[in-house]
Amino acid sequence: MHDEGTTPTRGAEHQAAEDGITVVPAGEVPEPHGLIWKAVDALLFVGICAMLLSLAAQMVSRQMGASLPWTEELTRFLFMDTTFLGMAAGFRAAVHPRVNFAVAWGPAWLKQVSMHLYAICGTVFFSVLLYKTVELMLQQYAAGESSPALGLKMFLVTLPLVIGAALAIVAHITTVYFSPYMRKRILKGEMIA
Repeated sequence: MHDEGTTPTRGAEHQAAEDGITVVPAGEVPEPHGLIWKAVDALLFVGICAMLLSLAAQMVSRQMGASLPWTEELTRFLFMDTTFLGMAAGFRAAVHPRVNFAVAWGPAWLKQVSMHLYAICGTVFFSVLLYKTVELMLQQYAAGESSPALGLKMFLVTLPLVIGAALAIVAHITTVYFSPYMRKRILKGEMIA
């Protein structure tokens, strides 16, 4: 029932088509995150919360006239580690910017080539990064390096960088070759956020 002068309610598909919105069938909904990616998301959440608490402690201690030296070091380490893990999580969801306009205006074969080029370039780059961060971590372990304020072993601080580079490689390969949903979105040139 509806009152005079009002528009009747329509189905979601009809309204979405009228508004120019694509309705995604249930079969094309992104696959659920695996256990590893859920752990990465949890570590990112904990790392960012710890970083905010550390910064708050730094601000309060400075207002009281006695700066806490360990908060600055902890914030720096957490920032570095969450950046690398967040980068890997971003590649998992293909939310990093790409040069889409050149691919969109080019021939169809360019889209197919660009997909493989995206995977190859990302994999090569992060393979070099993985190699160098493992090399750095082993050097830090052999030298017994520790951070000055917290006394943390530096190889433990570098470990998330190694994990982030490895996960970025996995994310590149997975999004391009093993996830039909993500491959389709990358081919369309969509930014997924």
